[in-house]
Amino acid sequence: MKEIPTAPIAVFQKSKLIQKMQISIPQFDPDYLVYAGAVGIFLGFVFLLCFMYRRTRGIVRILSKKKGPAIGLFASLRNLLLIAVWTSLFGMALFLGFFLRAYHAFTVEKPVAEIVVQPLGQGSPRTRMLLNYFCTETRERRHLIIRGDQWMIEGDILKWDNWLNFLGLHTRYRLTRLRGRYVNAQEELYQPKTVYSLIEDENDLFWRYLYRYGSRLPFVSTVYGSAVYHGAGVSKHYLVFVGTSGFIIREKEREWLNPEPFRSD
Repeated sequence: MKEIPTAPIAVFQKSKLIQKMQISIPQFDPDYLVYAGAVGIFLGFVFLLCFMYRRTRGIVRILSKKKGPAIGLFASLRNLLLIAVWTSLFGMALFLGFFLRAYHAFTVEKPVAEIVVQPLGQGSPRTRMLLNYFCTETRERRHLIIRGDQWMIEGDILKWDNWLNFLGLHTRYRLTRLRGRYVNAQEELYQPKTVYSLIEDENDLFWRYLYRYGSRLPFVSTVYGSAVYHGAGVSKHYLVFVGTSGFIIREKEREWLNPEPFRSD
């Protein structure tokens, strides 16, 4: 076991950066607005029925010349206006809730992995880097040596029909590989390559079935592979997200946790 000459790196626990992102930006659930708007509109119709019932009784009483409490015209107009305002306000709440729900459904980005890239010390070839990988779902931590000008993460995507996204069903995914990538196509052909599997069963029957028949299944829009890559010239910290259409990489400020030198055989 020899120590690679590089700066101390993180042994990843649950990322504090991801926790900050999830805690400091509280997510308002638009379903509350939808429920409140629906209940308010329902009560508005109940109030309207009660109003119409009382007015009908009053008219019938007047026509039959029976004695009873009279309902003034201005009082009736006031009550009708209040019912209209009540229903309109909750109608706007319902519309706003559906709008926010749609916006959230089609723009949501779920963090799926955290990656820190470091060049392997002074004097190392420019095509060698140390890549620290942390999966937010399985909490798997790996330290990998990558060759190439860039690093790339690949995976499988199952995209539902849009109306299911609107109802809250999120894109299904599976991270499959981490690899190095060269900018120059000739180097890609002849330079040493590094490919790491992120799953135990690369020949998963479920995903093979989805790739073959997914487009024929009900509620499934499409099934496809998605890959994203980024440069690796300097030490940087990245978060990988999955959206409704595939994977997304966003650069974040570096945050080292529990510094410990990386060792390799």
